[in-house]
Amino acid sequence: MTHGIRPILTLLLLHTVRVLSEPSVPYSNATEDQQPSVLTSLTIQGGAATISRQTDVLNLTHVVAGTRPTEFRVSARADMANALWMPYTTPLHVRGWQSLLDRNATACDGVKDGRRLQLFLQVRTELGSSVRIVNGQRVLLPQKVESNIISDIICVVTDP
Repeated sequence: MTHGIRPILTLLLLHTVRVLSEPSVPYSNATEDQQPSVLTSLTIQGGAATISRQTDVLNLTHVVAGTRPTEFRVSARADMANALWMPYTTPLHVRGWQSLLDRNATACDGVKDGRRLQLFLQVRTELGSSVRIVNGQRVLLPQKVESNIISDIICVVTDP
């Protein structure tokens, strides 16, 4: 009797392994004309050499090729660690940028009490949606694609 059950269990096991190992191809409704966003240029404060630490809002002028982004993030770190995604609007304004300053930042050449601030910008684009399995259920989720990371440097000065 055990010889008759063993082949059935083996076939059942092989079928289960085959089903579980088949790659799943997510469905996407992105159109062919949608291209990921690519950042091609960035200037801080319109290309100014310096900015006062007292300035409330930092302006980021940038050029994006491809589909219009839906979100952006800014960081003083190239790895974008702890940078939060924010809704993308133009022009890009960054409030509270002073928190990105590093006390140990390199001094600016020829600027008394000036410190270099290098900012990194990245955008993210929603290109349609795809089917994913969440908690055992099929769910249609946005398909988000991150751009390259681009940077610019400005000298931050303390007003007297």
